[in-house]
Amino acid sequence: MAGDIRIRQYDHKRDAASFRALNYRTFRDSIPPDEKIDEADFKRHYEWLISHFMPHDQTRNTVFVAELDKRYAGHIWLGTQTDFFTRRVDPWVFDLSVLEEFQGRGIARALHEHAADWLRERGAIVVGLQVMAHNKEASEVYLKLGYVPRATSLKLDL
Repeated sequence: MAGDIRIRQYDHKRDAASFRALNYRTFRDSIPPDEKIDEADFKRHYEWLISHFMPHDQTRNTVFVAELDKRYAGHIWLGTQTDFFTRRVDPWVFDLSVLEEFQGRGIARALHEHAADWLRERGAIVVGLQVMAHNKEASEVYLKLGYVPRATSLKLDL
């Protein structure tokens, strides 16, 4: 099935609605189940994130879209993050998401391989990402893609 997947550059006019819907769902699902949040506050924060990081600004970000049967199936959103220890600015996966109806067809792997090749062509030697501890399914995907854990974030309720 992976042969039917087409990876292309994000087109803001064409993809904005699909990107935002999937990205919002992914970000919303990333909130740990024990966190109580106000939905209106989250929506305002999400709007701030989108306006601040602007996925359509190709001077700061790159988004690749996967299509299957000419339908938006998923995306990978790349930006940068400054390494806390080295202060090196590294490529960072802000979001790798596939619509539920298209999962299990190799789309995440195809998007990631395309993005990794694109980064290598531009001289990148590493790419990072963050995955929430409760998102075991995504963690397994990233481990299969070759990522290795680098840090653990812990929380203590007082």
